[in-house]
Parts: sequence; C-alpha cells; structure tokens
Amino acid sequence: MVSRRHPRGENGFALLTALLVLFLVSLCLSLLSLALLLRLRAVRQESQGVILTALTDAALAEAVANLAVDANFNSVPEHPLGSGKITSRITKLSATSFRIVATAQLGTRTRTVEAFVQRTPASTEVRQWRVLPPGGG
Repeated sequence: MVSRRHPRGENGFALLTALLVLFLVSLCLSLLSLALLLRLRAVRQESQGVILTALTDAALAEAVANLAVDANFNSVPEHPLGSGKITSRITKLSATSFRIVATAQLGTRTRTVEAFVQRTPASTEVRQWRVLPPGGG
C-alpha cells in the first residue's frame, strides 16, 4: 500500500474550495430569487392598477347609463363587480349638468374618478373627467 502524503500547508484545501464554491452558488441563487420576487411584486401592482382602472370605468359607465335614463338618478350603491367593488354618486349642478364621483375598490387599494356630464334630451355625454387623489371625492 502506498501512502499519500499531502504537501505541507495543503491539508483541507479541497474542502475549503468546495465550501467557497457552495457559498458563492447559494449567494447567486438568493440574489436571483430576490430579483424575481421584486419583479413579481411589480407585475402584481401593475395588474391591480389595470383592474382598478377598468372597475372605475365600469362604475362611471353605469352611472352615466342610469343618468341617461333618469335625470333624477343620484347614486349607485356599493356592489361587487368581478374581484372588486364599485359605487358612484351623482350630484345635480344644473338642469342639464351633473357631477359623477365613481369609486372602485380592489382589496386595500381604491381609485376614484370625477366626471362632469351634460344631459340633453338627445344624448348624455361626459364633458370632462379626472382621477381624484387618494381620499378625494
């Protein structure tokens, strides 16, 4: 039997190298998972924003449709639509002008829009609208 002797100072070098490689690989994987997690959160927030926009558009369209049928219509109570909830309030400004505040809620996020509507016997039209800041309305 031939005995293998390691040169002096190299005992455990292979183990140390393997541990260093494992540490570097785990560090790279953790950075990759962190990047993917941040991307996933950004995509989720963006998709919720798109859904909130669609929900407020639906609430506004519902209020305008009801106003077109009845000039004395004043609100749509909160009700579910898809994965969120919508509501709207109509304020009469003059005989033919109205202000609509439509709100959509998705989880903890809320989006509110304000529209000024002109109603004539021939048509009902949105003349101006804007997104209200959080807490506005």
